[in-house]
Amino acid sequence: MSDAIPGPGVPEQRGVRDHARGEVLHRHARLTKSGRPIFCTPSRAEIEGHMLPRQSRGTDGKVIYPTREAAEAAARELESLGSRLLRSYRCGRSRGGHYHLTTDTGFRAGQTPLHLRIPQQRPPLSA
Repeated sequence: MSDAIPGPGVPEQRGVRDHARGEVLHRHARLTKSGRPIFCTPSRAEIEGHMLPRQSRGTDGKVIYPTREAAEAAARELESLGSRLLRSYRCGRSRGGHYHLTTDTGFRAGQTPLHLRIPQQRPPLSA
């Protein structure tokens, strides 16, 4: 087995691969003492089956934002970096209230093209 150093085309496989998105997380997410983002995980009671899961499996491993404002700020910055539209929501698992981001599938007035926001006139009723 060789101890070859990976070439310049091989990305780093640990941590956040996109530096710009990593900076957004470090600005807005709840961080550990070592400076890494904290992720939402099920409690020991949920894992052992003593308690019903408070959230679906799709929320496990999501970054924790301490406030809705922090989550919304992160969403706007991530969208400016090319992410899909995001919205924040309060996690049902947290006691004190923390927030996550999810893909926003609803229409936003600011994102909808102008011609779709203008009400269409109806033809006059003939008597």
